[in-house]
Amino acid sequence: MRIAIGLGLGPDAGGAARQAAREAGKTVPKPDLAVAFGSIHLDQEQIHAALCAELDAKVLIGGSSYREVTNAGVTRGSVAVLLVSWEGAKASFANAESGPEPYETGLALAKGLARPSGSGGKPLGLVFASIASGYENEMLRALGMKLGRMPFFGGLCCGDYDLGMSHPDFWTNYQYAGPELMRKHASLALLELPRSVEPCFGFAHGWQPVGPAVKLTKAVGAKVYEVEGVPVFDYYRQFLGEGRDDAFFELLVQRYAFALEAEGSSYSVVKLPVACDSKEGCITYYPSEDLQGRTVRLIQASRKSLLEGAREAALHCREALAGRKPDLVFMVSCCARASILHSVIDRELEAIQDVLGREVPMFGFYSGGEIAPPLSRYQDVVSPDLPMAGSCYHVTTVGLMAWCSSRPATVSFPKPASRELADPSQEARRLQGLLARSEEILDSTESFLSNLSRKSYRDAEKLRKQNEVIHRYTPHEVWKEVGRHAALGEYELPDAEFNGAFLFMDVKGFTSFSEEHAPSQVVARLNEIFGPAADVIYACGGDVDKYIGDCIFAAFRGAQEAVDAGLRILRLLEDLKAKGNPFTVRIGVNAGRAIRANVGSGSRREYTFIGDAVNLTQRLESAATPGKLLMSETVFKQVQGLPGAPERREIMVKGKKEAVVAWECSPA
Repeated sequence: MRIAIGLGLGPDAGGAARQAAREAGKTVPKPDLAVAFGSIHLDQEQIHAALCAELDAKVLIGGSSYREVTNAGVTRGSVAVLLVSWEGAKASFANAESGPEPYETGLALAKGLARPSGSGGKPLGLVFASIASGYENEMLRALGMKLGRMPFFGGLCCGDYDLGMSHPDFWTNYQYAGPELMRKHASLALLELPRSVEPCFGFAHGWQPVGPAVKLTKAVGAKVYEVEGVPVFDYYRQFLGEGRDDAFFELLVQRYAFALEAEGSSYSVVKLPVACDSKEGCITYYPSEDLQGRTVRLIQASRKSLLEGAREAALHCREALAGRKPDLVFMVSCCARASILHSVIDRELEAIQDVLGREVPMFGFYSGGEIAPPLSRYQDVVSPDLPMAGSCYHVTTVGLMAWCSSRPATVSFPKPASRELADPSQEARRLQGLLARSEEILDSTESFLSNLSRKSYRDAEKLRKQNEVIHRYTPHEVWKEVGRHAALGEYELPDAEFNGAFLFMDVKGFTSFSEEHAPSQVVARLNEIFGPAADVIYACGGDVDKYIGDCIFAAFRGAQEAVDAGLRILRLLEDLKAKGNPFTVRIGVNAGRAIRANVGSGSRREYTFIGDAVNLTQRLESAATPGKLLMSETVFKQVQGLPGAPERREIMVKGKKEAVVAWECSPA
């Protein structure tokens, strides 16, 4: 196998194309495959004409690009050419118009082509198309159905991203379809690689989550109208701020996307906002699919995270190579990534080279969308059993394809360019452009951070108030346990044994009173008891586990604390009764072992006490004389300082065959 990469620099478009083709042609004079990417900032007709004059146009495929990738670095205003030849080469080419139905485009590409077979080689498709509807995954699905299981790799040819995605000329792009220069077309090179060549792949994006999982509550196809019931524009303005209508869309593209978890896999798919319709109140996301009811996370890209994503893609590729050195690495990144990386765009290529090697031939382009398999090993990509097998259309990702031959390959590629050789005036203009763009990024970053800080403050204040409310409705010990376990990253309270004392208090006369009075009067009278009683329980070291109608159930660490609390509550009720409160209470206290366990379902549960000791406490309360406290003999033996002379009683309780000994006492 012979592999050669050539690079030609503008501003002469035709001259750059000739230079790149001739440079690569020195090593591969008769290529079986020619892939070329020409800068969208150069004249595409001149580029294509020069390529066709220098090369066999029948084997030419490629198109316009935002940036070009070779070992010389990531360049702008250039033409990059890859030439490949191999013994017994089998390659066929097709092109079709990219219409509104990508599935039909895929069928048209596959028409007349047959899956390579018979030699035991490895089929592989190179696809370069125009940005159409966002449903380009349907094109890949059609190709797979017609041509069989194989990896498809490539990307969508790019327009001038510098104009911004809201500019109509951004969508103007070109495809090199053999001897024809096309627009709004798709091109396919169907290859059969020799058995000696092993293709491997890498895929990652590096975007990081900056928000919780949210539901897209109103969407029509890829158009999203509401997020968690909030209009989608208002949802984003939490981060971008108000009064930014003119720059809203570009800030949105640069800062935020959604991550949608892929079915059957742990990896996520980036959904990038590509069109904002403020009149209709919707934002369109690519890659397109039906987003109604889907759960997503807000994600954000930083330069550091994108570089980590590139490194991750290279690591996936290296793992599939299993220690072998690749003879070629084909890289497809995204124009949006280039904009975010800005002045450090070369570091994305360097991050990949740090993993795969500096002396490995590198070729590729910055696209309007990436086509690559999510899985890395060829056998996994073509497997009928793996849910993530096959290839997908992505955005703002890095896709890598490495070829590794078991036989020696002849390769050539351009060396890294030296800044010292750059024209001083041209370099000055480049630096001025970088500085101006940096100022814009700084302004938008400051605005973003300011809005994020305000949102964080509002969210924290809202969360604090919510916590205060939830705290009042939650047993204090449960609240503490939840906080302790959450700090350890544990979000389920474990069942636990509890040895302590329990108190049941029941309000007598409540039922008849509630039948004769308004609900507000009933609640007010009941809270005259519950409020002070709860204060007494907490003052004695107990915890109110729950309110059950007109009853309080509380737990204590020891029997003495439970009895002290019960007697104080009885004295409290005597004072309230003297002031006109019509109720009295009866109290039961028991001590023993119980289990504190999760009771209920996954959607609603309680963390409460279960066991015979709890049941007996409630039975004692039912048997108590109104205005008195009835305790078990176990409790009686543990406490001191009881008022008066407690009365010994033997009572029959449900679930017990023999009478239970209990002791009843009054508050004074």
